[in-house]
This record gives sequence, structure tokens and C-alpha cells, in this order.
Amino acid sequence: VRSSHGAEASVKAGSLDSRLRLGRCDSPLEAFQPSGSRALGNTTVGIRCTGSSTWTLYVPVRVSLFGDVVVAARPLTRDKLLTADDLKLARRDLAQLHNGYFSTIDQATGKKVGRNIAVDTTLSTSLVKEPLAVRRGQRVNLTALAGGLEVRMTGEAMSDGIAGERIKVRNLRSKRVVDGIVKSSTTIQVAM
Repeated sequence: VRSSHGAEASVKAGSLDSRLRLGRCDSPLEAFQPSGSRALGNTTVGIRCTGSSTWTLYVPVRVSLFGDVVVAARPLTRDKLLTADDLKLARRDLAQLHNGYFSTIDQATGKKVGRNIAVDTTLSTSLVKEPLAVRRGQRVNLTALAGGLEVRMTGEAMSDGIAGERIKVRNLRSKRVVDGIVKSSTTIQVAM
């Protein structure tokens, strides 16, 4: 079975107990997903007959969903900033990717490698991280917005920070330490 976005599903039923003897079903069989069972991977599908001979059977199945994911095109070393040349797409069983994955190269480009990664390893959010936008001690522009008015001043980052992260910054003029949100490698937005 192929989906509209390129993923391909595969369902393989496990073997049933050869000693099993069920009455012939005189109505259409009903398949259902038992409560608590998973949709992907090793799971169980229920089959039931609601005709004159009623019975329910649980069949072990393996549901695979194959799709394109981002993998390392070459060995990657810790702290490397990823470029499109470092990455490629490869078909993988999405049911086996418990740590998540990136489905496009753009999603992983610009991220920083958290530890050494071997060629053809699927990239997940646990293997890469956002690069630092601001380093401790760096001079930054502090901006504060209030009622359509923007105030700018110079500050110093008190810790490292990634884009979108809240960090402490020191206003160099007033020497006051305030919280701010990292907006870029040069700008931190503070409350007024």
C-alpha cells in the first residue's frame, strides 16, 4: 500500500496455532485494532465472526511503514554544522525509528552534530542539536518593544543560548541583569 506522500505500508501476519479449530463464518469477517495495541511495528489485529458461529481471534502482525528519511551521507564528527552535502535521503522502516527522524534535508541542515555519526545512520533529534546563536560574554543588541516603540541598548550575554531560548543578559549601561529571548546571533529581546 502506498500513501500520497511516498510512504509505503507492509503488513505481514504471523503464524497461527495449527491446533486452532474455528467454526466456518457465515457473515463477513470483521478486523479491528484491539485496545492498547500499536498501529505500527509488532502488534495484534483482532478478527471476529458475528454470524451464527461467533468467535474472536487475535493475529500477531508486523506493520511496517517505509518512507524517506535523512541519513548521514558521510561520517560526521561531533560539533560539525550540517550542510546539504553531509546528508541524503534513504528509505527506512518508520516503525523502527523510535527516536524520531527528519523527513527533508532542509529540516536537518544547519543543525549541530551532538556526537560522531557513522555513514548511513538515520539522523534524529537526539543526534543533532540547534547551534549556539549567542555565546557567554558576547556583546549583543538588546531590544525592548512597548506600544510600537522599540528601544535598543548594548548588553552582554551571561550564558550561551540557541535561537528562541531565554537567557540572562547584562545591560552594559545600567549594569542590570535581565532575562531575554535570543532572536539571532546579535539580538536578544527583553521585556520593558
